[in-house]
Amino acid sequence: MSVFEIAREHGSWRLAGFALAVLLFLAVGLLRWPLLLAARVLLVVQSGLDARITASFAGAVPAPPETG
Repeated sequence: MSVFEIAREHGSWRLAGFALAVLLFLAVGLLRWPLLLAARVLLVVQSGLDARITASFAGAVPAPPETG
């Protein structure tokens, strides 16, 4: 079935609406990438800060006395 047959059977407005829906779907998919990248950057920064803070506090805590 060709595009012209679909336009003749369902109308050109329906075909244009379908094309718009496909383009909107692709646009939302492309819009997701920068947000995903920002989330990854925040995750790396937060993990690095967490490791540094944990290491700074872990060095300040005295070791428990050995018993036994």
